[in-house]
Amino acid sequence: MNLHTAVRLAIVLGLCWLIWLIKSVTAPLLGAYLLMLVFYPLHRRWRIRLGSSVSALACVALFALVPPLLMLPAMFDFQGLLAKVPVDDLGGLSAQIQAQLLELRDGLPVWAQEKLGPEQLNPENAVGIASEQLSRAGQGSVGFFGGMFGILSGIFLLPIFLYFLLEGGPWLTRIRQELPIAWQPSFDRILPQIEKILSLYLVSRTKVATVKGLLTWGVLMLLGFPGAYSLGLALGVLSLLPVLGPLIGFFLLALVGFADGGITGGGIVGLVTASVIYTALEVLEGYVLIPRMVGRGLGLSDFVVILTVLGGGALMGIFGLVIAVPLVAVGRVLYAEFLRPVMQKGETETPPDEQLPASTN
Repeated sequence: MNLHTAVRLAIVLGLCWLIWLIKSVTAPLLGAYLLMLVFYPLHRRWRIRLGSSVSALACVALFALVPPLLMLPAMFDFQGLLAKVPVDDLGGLSAQIQAQLLELRDGLPVWAQEKLGPEQLNPENAVGIASEQLSRAGQGSVGFFGGMFGILSGIFLLPIFLYFLLEGGPWLTRIRQELPIAWQPSFDRILPQIEKILSLYLVSRTKVATVKGLLTWGVLMLLGFPGAYSLGLALGVLSLLPVLGPLIGFFLLALVGFADGGITGGGIVGLVTASVIYTALEVLEGYVLIPRMVGRGLGLSDFVVILTVLGGGALMGIFGLVIAVPLVAVGRVLYAEFLRPVMQKGETETPPDEQLPASTN
């Protein structure tokens, strides 16, 4: 390794360390960059008529207005949901669930009753485990962003960063100018492909979340669940949140299903119905919507996407289900750039077919 390479490597490592050190700032910057990839095609079209600054401001306004507009119907829907679900008496609701589970237990064979004691059928145990996991994840998130002040400042900085990133783009051209000339050909081959992959993935995942939310809303309306719109909106948005999102979504739907399951009547039947609906939605998302709407946009077949999702879930749980597909898509680009040339290095041309021996009469 010569001196120039060592200096360049030291600069890259120093930048990575600095980015981690000020992660309370770089984390919202990364989030704004990902949002920029979603809004940039719209910004590019609007920029022709409105100009760069006005177009960027319009995209930020759209980003700020869409969530409140979606939440507005939920405010009225949520009031009816609160009237049905006794959120102020969750302890009593837990006791009702346990009592009904014990009634079902009495109808099981003796050997099954012995294994399912009152403690195993106590919902508070599952709630306690889930609360502990949520608490750990929440503490880890708060620690990562540097406390609640870091989270609030990150939320405040997100639209500001989004505006400047949109207004100053495209950024790949600017970054390229600062790189050594020897690195620029690799940069031109790799980074635009990765940026395109991330943009396609984010847009496709947003479409999947939208379809999932609409399907949830429609199914719950047909079954007469209270707060169908609120639950559909919540499950659609929570599907974008790794690890915590699916867990919170399941408990919300299960709680409403037990308290008032619409035409199912609530109770254990409503709880089972909510669980079946949630499981069906997760299967539909993982094995139909993501392969069709995400995988094909990234150039991956349905079969490859399903294998990728299964492998990501086996390795990293729910978080792996979310990041597996873009990781594989980016990995294909890096493999073609770095690993394939090494694996094929030194290979000679395929030797010609051996001559067949002359036939003898």
